[in-house]
Amino acid sequence: MSGMGLNFDGKTVLVTGGSKGIGRAIVSHFVRLGARAVIADLDENGEELAAEWGREGRTVRFVRCDVSSAEQAESAVRRAEQEFGGVDVLVNNAGIFPRADLLGTDGPFWDKVLGVNLKGAYQMCQAAVPGMIRRGGGSIVNIGSLHASRGQENTMAYAVSKGGIITLTRNLAFALAKHRIRVNCVNPGWVLSDGEYERLKTTTGKDREELESMGGSMPLGRMQTGEDIAGAVVFMASDMAEQITGQTLSVDGGGSLR
Repeated sequence: MSGMGLNFDGKTVLVTGGSKGIGRAIVSHFVRLGARAVIADLDENGEELAAEWGREGRTVRFVRCDVSSAEQAESAVRRAEQEFGGVDVLVNNAGIFPRADLLGTDGPFWDKVLGVNLKGAYQMCQAAVPGMIRRGGGSIVNIGSLHASRGQENTMAYAVSKGGIITLTRNLAFALAKHRIRVNCVNPGWVLSDGEYERLKTTTGKDREELESMGGSMPLGRMQTGEDIAGAVVFMASDMAEQITGQTLSVDGGGSLR
């Protein structure tokens, strides 16, 4: 296997939603392995993070980007191409998770969720793939969800958007294999991100320690972390996975076994 290992020296990684949570952990993993990173996010905290990593000798740029806008998706990719010559790895991590059941999901709600979670990933791929073809290949890693294959009353639009991500992954993997572009998906398990913590704190009244203890009922005994997900993303993007495409890897502590 050529170039076996987790070395991203000279590679450019673009991570949507990279300013916080899982996305931030993904950026951190890649830059520690030598990659140059572009954070594409609406959260302006990405600017501060890029500067922080810069002080540590890492090469990170921030571009404000709403992935539901085709123009902004193209602008983010263009920034990476102008500064670093192109995108070697695209991680479609940006997503929103508002809750509503069928009767509470009106047209604007549906359009917003699918516009960010599914259309956003499609538009980022559409913007990045031409450059990958010119450069002789690349890797795309989409962030899915276990909700894609589960029924839950108040996550209908979200679940449909993530089901679409899996279909998008498989379709593009087949279509782009001839260009040596691999496309895979990582499904996170229960990650107690800051946003998830605030939601659960509000709905359950439990503090972080109490919420983390709930992970003890999972087969591997704890909730997942952003670092757990980032490790899987890095593997899928690396030369170690050069014969893996069109696949979905669940990082869920065994939660989907139940």
